[in-house]
Amino acid sequence: MDPTEFHCDGETITVPATPLVLPPPLPPPPSNNYFARHWRGELSLPKSYWVNGLVFGLIVGAAIASIGYGVNSRGEAQPMVWLVTLVGSWVIVALFTMWQAVGVWRSATRYKASGKHFWGGLAKTVTVLGVINLAYNCLFVGTAQLAGIYEIIDGDARVGAHQFKVLANGQMLEFSGGITFGVANELNGFLQAMGNVRTVKLNSMGGRILEAQRMSNLIRARGLITFVEKDCMSACTIVFLGGKERVVWPAARIGFHQPAFRGMTAASRRVAIATEMTRLQSFGLSRQFAERANTATPSGMWFPDKDELVREKVVTRVMQPPPVVAKPAPNSTPSPTASAAPTAAPVVDTAKALPGVAARAAAQEGRATIPADVIKRLSGEMSRLGMKKTQPVAPTPAPDAAPAAPAPVAEQK
Repeated sequence: MDPTEFHCDGETITVPATPLVLPPPLPPPPSNNYFARHWRGELSLPKSYWVNGLVFGLIVGAAIASIGYGVNSRGEAQPMVWLVTLVGSWVIVALFTMWQAVGVWRSATRYKASGKHFWGGLAKTVTVLGVINLAYNCLFVGTAQLAGIYEIIDGDARVGAHQFKVLANGQMLEFSGGITFGVANELNGFLQAMGNVRTVKLNSMGGRILEAQRMSNLIRARGLITFVEKDCMSACTIVFLGGKERVVWPAARIGFHQPAFRGMTAASRRVAIATEMTRLQSFGLSRQFAERANTATPSGMWFPDKDELVREKVVTRVMQPPPVVAKPAPNSTPSPTASAAPTAAPVVDTAKALPGVAARAAAQEGRATIPADVIKRLSGEMSRLGMKKTQPVAPTPAPDAAPAAPAPVAEQK
C-alpha cells in the first residue's frame, strides 16, 4: 500500500503505509485415514469397539503368534532373537491397545452425548479394564519374560555350571551339572571326537528343555546307552530317554515335574504341559505315565519307583554296582567276608552292559588315562566349535563325588 500524505498549514505530513495483514491460513482438513478417524473418535461406537477392538485384536494376536512360531520352530537356541521378538511383540501390543482404547473412549463420549448413556458408559468401563489388564501383564508377565531371556544371555547362572568327563579310556562320557544353552554343541563335539564311546553317564538336576531335546537327539542318533548312577531330574530325563538302552543303579533317582519358565501364564502352562506329555509319549511311554509325570508342580518332583520305571520302559535295566575289591594291607590275610559274593542284582553282566563302569571298577588301583588320539580329536573339535570353558577330565581312582545340585530352574521338565 502506498504511503498517505496530509497537508496542514503548508506542511506535508507523510504517514507510512500500514502493511496488509492477512488472516492465518485455515488448518488442513482432517485426514480421512481410517486409523486416524478411529483415533479421533469419529467412527461409530459399534465399529470402534467390535471391528477395531475385537477383529483387529484377533489379527494382531495371530500375527504375533505366527512370528513366535516362526522363531521357535527352528529348534535352535537363539536368545537374542527371542529377546528382540519379545520386546517387539510387547511394544506392538501396547501401541495397539492404546490406539484402540483412545478411539473407543472418544467414540463412546460422542455416543453418550447423543443420549445413549448406557452403552457409552459400558464401553468406557470395558476400555478401562482392558488398559488395566495390559498394565498388569506388562508388569508381571512381560518383565518376567524379559528377565528370563536376559538371564539366558547372561550365562544362565541359576541353571548352574556343567562339566564333561571322558571315562574308561574313551568308552564313556559323563555329563554333570545344569543343561544350559550351548551344551548340546559341546556334547556333539565330544561325540565326534570319541570314536569308541558307547555310554553317556548323566548326573543333572535339569535345565533348558530345548537343549535337553537336542542332546537326546544326538544320543539317539548314535544308538548310545544312557546311564544314571545318582540323579537325573527335570529336563535331564529327556536326555536319558534318548538312550538306546537306559541303565540305572538301584540308588539312582529319576525325577519328573511340570515345565516352567518366567512369566508363564495359566494358558501357556497348559500348552507347555500338553507339549511335554506329547514328548514323553513320543519316547514310547504311556499316556497315564505322561500325565502323572506332569502332575508335580515345578517346585516339586515325582520319583517313580524302579518297578514302574522298568514297566514303562523309562529304564531298560536296573543293575547293581560292580564290586570293588579293596587292596589288602601288607602281611594281612583277607577275611572270608571280604571276598563274599555281592548281593544278587537284576542284571549281573555289568561288563557287557556298561563296559565303562566295569573298566573303572577294575582300575581302582591306578589312574585311568585318556588315549592320546581321543585327546587330539577332542582338541581339534573343540577348537572348531570355539569351546573353551569345558575340558575333558581324566577320572580319578576314587569314586566320583556328587556335584553340587543346583536348585530347580526355569523351563524345567
